[in-house]
Amino acid sequence: MTTPSTDQKTLANLAGKWHLNKPLSSTDVVPAILALQGTSLPIRKAISTASVTLRISQPQRNEYTIEQTATAASIPGTTERYILDGEWRTNHDAFFGEVRGRSRWVGLEEAESMMRHGVTAGEGDDDDDGRDVDDDDDDGRVILAEGGSTDGKWDALRIWGFEEIEGERRYTQRVKVRNRDGEEVEGKMVYDFIEG
Repeated sequence: MTTPSTDQKTLANLAGKWHLNKPLSSTDVVPAILALQGTSLPIRKAISTASVTLRISQPQRNEYTIEQTATAASIPGTTERYILDGEWRTNHDAFFGEVRGRSRWVGLEEAESMMRHGVTAGEGDDDDDGRDVDDDDDDGRVILAEGGSTDGKWDALRIWGFEEIEGERRYTQRVKVRNRDGEEVEGKMVYDFIEG
């Protein structure tokens, strides 16, 4: 199932249930990404075979809560909260321990530049462009989520957007992770809209 038309789903209106489309995603790199983040081999193997679903809610404008579930019995679900104001926040994650992160609206060019150059989380432009985003339009911008472990063992960048894949418009998250030794892995997760 593909994403509804632009007037139904945009980055400013992602609420609903989304399923990871493994054949269209870079799922072959997921174990390497998780290894850079320090997860154990059994967890990496379980995640690689699991079916992943996101339930996205938007309690307020520019605020997203993502409940991620996996079908593997040994994998606990996680809940992540994103507030698109560029402020750094810390929290405890079931997989990664103490993490820090921030998220914000940016132009696609800035986000792609950060992905290309492997900017460490926190080194990018701190300024949002000051514009609020309408509920119906993301105005050509993407969501950039930066984060990492609070002990500096790894950093991650994630770009949320919509892309045309195999002739159909789909919600994607491009991911790049780098550990303190400079090893990097990147991939793309492609999601199908299930219900809203």
